[in-house]
Amino acid sequence: MANEVDLVFLPLRHAWPHLVGSGNASVILVGSTAGVRGSTTNARLAHTASKGAVIAMTRQIAAEGARHHIRANCISPGMIRTPQSESTLLAADHPMRTIASAIPLGRLGSPADVVNCAVFLASDEAGYITGTNIMVYGGWSAVLPSQ
Repeated sequence: MANEVDLVFLPLRHAWPHLVGSGNASVILVGSTAGVRGSTTNARLAHTASKGAVIAMTRQIAAEGARHHIRANCISPGMIRTPQSESTLLAADHPMRTIASAIPLGRLGSPADVVNCAVFLASDEAGYITGTNIMVYGGWSAVLPSQ
């Protein structure tokens, strides 16, 4: 929990006076699809709880920050292909190794998919977006398994 909740809460607490004084700020937090969905293939109770907390903090920051022109949004990636996921969740002996077949877009996400979302949320084009959690996950929960 310290690595996922405190890592978000403590810097925000210390940055808050500077954000309020800026007159216009965009805060982007990183959650996870784990924060809104359980898993039958991964034992991840602490991860699920901590990412749910990050998503909840996003909404509260948006509520408290609105009068100071601070927008706050969360990006919750699904399965993203990284060196870490390649060696763990996508390893030959892990039950999630075939997850791409359950994703409607038919592929795992890339770091660039997440970065592009963050760039948009930080831009003036997203000036009326606050308090939201955008799941960057290829439509993973849009369909039932094998549907």
